[in-house]
Amino acid sequence: MKRTIMILCALLLSCTALRAQNIALGQRTPELRIGEWLEGRQPAAAPLTYIEFFHSSSPRCAEALDRLAGLQAELGNRLRVVVLTREAADKAAPLLAPRLSPRFGAGLDPQGKLFAAFGVNYVPFGVLVDAKGRALWMGNTLQLTRRIIEDSAK
Repeated sequence: MKRTIMILCALLLSCTALRAQNIALGQRTPELRIGEWLEGRQPAAAPLTYIEFFHSSSPRCAEALDRLAGLQAELGNRLRVVVLTREAADKAAPLLAPRLSPRFGAGLDPQGKLFAAFGVNYVPFGVLVDAKGRALWMGNTLQLTRRIIEDSAK
């Protein structure tokens, strides 16, 4: 009996994980409509865009920012990083503002419309998108590497 309950719980958890995101690799992602950019600094376009879903209370999100800043510096004009947060600017700015650059921006999504459109249920989570808006890779940003980015873009 105990074993049956454990199996049922595992199945339920796996089913909810399958519904975690509303996007599929190779398919177009929801349009990235950002009403307000932190410090008014919208990042320049690039062949690849990495959309990072973020919350300042998560230590893992802070780690992910460091990784993304490094990857963006390595890949230069080939990669634009867009960090999305549901938080107010004054709450997110201490972690995000120091990382802003011409290809690294932070969009404010206070109503969580983009989080909902992408079906994001956990952070850090990100999506690598090509110039046509197709999802190339998605997952935990702490697993993202330069090689994954380059292989996904082929």
